[in-house]
Amino acid sequence: MRKLVVIVFLVVSGVASGQSVTGTSGLIHIPSARMLEDGQLVLGAGYIPKGYSTFKNRGGYAERERFQHPFLNTYITYGILPFVEVMFRYTHELYVPVNSFTQYFPDRMFSARFRVLSEKKFTPSIVFGIHDFGKIFTDFDSATNYSTSYFVISKIKDFNLIKFDLSFGYAFDLAGIQAIDIDGLFYGIEIKSNFYEKASFIFEYDSKYFQTGLMLNPIKPIKMMFGLWDLNKPTFSLNYLF
Repeated sequence: MRKLVVIVFLVVSGVASGQSVTGTSGLIHIPSARMLEDGQLVLGAGYIPKGYSTFKNRGGYAERERFQHPFLNTYITYGILPFVEVMFRYTHELYVPVNSFTQYFPDRMFSARFRVLSEKKFTPSIVFGIHDFGKIFTDFDSATNYSTSYFVISKIKDFNLIKFDLSFGYAFDLAGIQAIDIDGLFYGIEIKSNFYEKASFIFEYDSKYFQTGLMLNPIKPIKMMFGLWDLNKPTFSLNYLF
């Protein structure tokens, strides 16, 4: 069944106009080369189902409890310049108390993205991004849970009735920042009707798993995503654009 779903999506296979569950502009998990406009700000939250987080165990709670809970990302993302997007993310493992006994503390992370090339008729948009760039200034490895560096390109193909936005990227280690959250080739697509732009269909491969979902924009400032992580477990995000 999973193979059939993948084949169908590839055959019809984004416009990546929302925030991924990581807080950066993207699809479900992967970033795209779409960015917030200068001065735009997004407040949002994204849910990662249990078993799929890269959060490291910092000790304190039992080994058997590792990754047995889902994670919730809350974030603020800002288009600080026409070609720069920054984000602060707070990632909490649900149902795990934050206290001295568990020795558990939610993850805090900054990211930055830079547009290298704007999309034109015959050229794609290209963006370079860094997750958890604070690692450049510290050697505290245990504080690194969602780091990665990447290039991603996105290109829209408009066929009058339907619009496709395809993104391809590659994540890698850079300057001491280990590629943990996404590592290697990733790609995705968003499919949107030109007659009804409040909903779009999304599919991606994040270098580890396939995800699929539906992006909804019921009113202008609100965007919602409902999907399946690894084509198996539910994931979602909710964002408000200022």
